[in-house]
Amino acid sequence: MVQMRMSSEAKHGAQPETLSRWKRWLSLRAYGLVSSTLFGATTPPMTMRGRFERFGRVSRQTMRRKFPKLVFGDHAVDGLAIESVCAVESPVRVILYLHGGAFFMGSPASYRNRAMRLSYRCQAEVFVPDYRLAPEHQYPAALHDAFAAWSFVKALRPHAAIFVAGDSAGGGLSLSLLVRLRDSGLVMPNGSFQLSPWTDLTVSGSSVDGNYGRDLWFTRKHLEVWARYYVDQADARSPYVSPVFADLSGLPPLLLLVGEDELLLDDTLRVRDAATSVGTDVRVLIGKGMQHDWPLTLPWLDESKHAWNTIRRFVEEH
Repeated sequence: MVQMRMSSEAKHGAQPETLSRWKRWLSLRAYGLVSSTLFGATTPPMTMRGRFERFGRVSRQTMRRKFPKLVFGDHAVDGLAIESVCAVESPVRVILYLHGGAFFMGSPASYRNRAMRLSYRCQAEVFVPDYRLAPEHQYPAALHDAFAAWSFVKALRPHAAIFVAGDSAGGGLSLSLLVRLRDSGLVMPNGSFQLSPWTDLTVSGSSVDGNYGRDLWFTRKHLEVWARYYVDQADARSPYVSPVFADLSGLPPLLLLVGEDELLLDDTLRVRDAATSVGTDVRVLIGKGMQHDWPLTLPWLDESKHAWNTIRRFVEEH
């Protein structure tokens, strides 16, 4: 196990340190204000889903006008739509990316820009499945779709180095997928990385209360209410729902990124400890002073650039 802690006192090149600190402070506060206003704990899920799409969705035509060489692909398996995005002419690896959104928000269209940047940074072809969302489709619908997407991508690119990744709910879902692949005796990906993974839908981590007030978006009520949309009558302690409780032996190398100030900090640290205890290679990057999903939501920060360089080195190594 290797743990890395990112310093907020990173070198800022020619940019004055004071300006960098102000940019970080303003960016984090704006993030907290927007996210807490638009995505409240008891805001109706369909309302939040619509807002997520309006703010995140971008058309292929718009992206191609700016990046003419961008290549999209449409795939389907058993009714599951999967969009592929490739921003490089000769990708050297494949990433199956499970989007975030608390299991009830998000889509390939709202993650299109993020998938493009992931493709560029990691020299990869990125596949984003449009897995079914709660509360219409509760557990195990998302896991079934993730498994189908993995099987499809593995068959489509049988000789490629393949990574499974995700953020937030998609991060936890990707870990549950790895556990299911292991339990099924199937070939594992080369590695897996998760950003701010939600791995405990019982909401039992000590940081849920310990980081209250430091997390600029989430509260315990957010996590408890949103978990019910997906879990419903299932056992929230099932390793396929909350992989923090899983046996993590036999998994591929893991890279976990988490913000120091977010409620989900312990969702990562407990996975780290569980993986380490059974000999699974796991690395953790803690973003000092950072919030949930900071490399995705605040990509201009020095801390985010460092995080993406860490991800790039991880996939290159494996």
